[in-house]
Amino acid sequence: QMCIRDRLTGCGEPSRPPAMLRVALIGRVQGDAYFDACVRGAREAARELGLQLFCEAPVKAAAEDQIETVKSLLDRRMDAIVIAPADPMALAPTLRRARDSGTHVITFDTDADEKRSGREWFVRPASDQAVGRALARIMALSSGPQARTVIVTSSVAGTGQQLWIGEMRKHIGATFPTMVIADIKRCAEPADAYEAIQTVLRSDGEVSGVFALAPDLLVSAAESVKHAGKGGKIVVTGIGLPKSIAPFVKDGIVPAFVMWNPTDLGYLAVQTACKVVKGELAPDAKEIEAGRLGKRAIQGRDILLGDPIAVSAAKVDSFDF
Repeated sequence: QMCIRDRLTGCGEPSRPPAMLRVALIGRVQGDAYFDACVRGAREAARELGLQLFCEAPVKAAAEDQIETVKSLLDRRMDAIVIAPADPMALAPTLRRARDSGTHVITFDTDADEKRSGREWFVRPASDQAVGRALARIMALSSGPQARTVIVTSSVAGTGQQLWIGEMRKHIGATFPTMVIADIKRCAEPADAYEAIQTVLRSDGEVSGVFALAPDLLVSAAESVKHAGKGGKIVVTGIGLPKSIAPFVKDGIVPAFVMWNPTDLGYLAVQTACKVVKGELAPDAKEIEAGRLGKRAIQGRDILLGDPIAVSAAKVDSFDF
């Protein structure tokens, strides 16, 4: 009688071990220090969990290039895709196709439209309210509650940046009613931020503060203020990474900036993906057990890394990214 090879019967050849889970982490662009830090944490989680991790990002920070990256990874049969969408609306149809094909989709850092994309969870760095409050407080403490400010944001602003601006406006209106947001400059590249601030400084002599809502934009804005000879007169703050912005923090152009640990963010994102693929994260869960990070809160379909931190000269050298 022919023996049917089955891991339950034990006859015939030994069964193969279950295949390793395959998870892809997709950033917005190659060479980005923030994404590189996320990758370090993602790889740490992958080693702990014993899964295959594929880290990809397009050469250019363009939605169409990121869409092609997603399609390429789907052809390689991923169990889950973890992505920071370059353009939340443009990526939504491609992410929906990924879900329809059976691939789990988790966003991190920047969200996609939940209904259009079908993404299951968003791993959020911090609450929008907390980021908006932290930025407004730094400006009020450094430039004064009557500061006249300009915001520098990405031209294709992720959902996060738009929500931060909304929360900044709310907090400023309620707590610092004499502070003014005079203009918002949308910049496709860091070099555009440099030129935008140069233009502002020539045209509006009353500006006393700049908010820059991404690490590369913060560096460009600080460089622009420094080269204009306005260091000490115009306060620059925003979302930053310690190593890239440290020189401007130490010379006082950026008295403090807001951040979270991108290494921890990448780690949490991959921990989440693994639990989703294994069916270990209930839709109504209120918290997630995430390895070395311990328990992290869940609000709706958002998994929160934690509160943002304000980094000044006293702490800027204590980070390795």
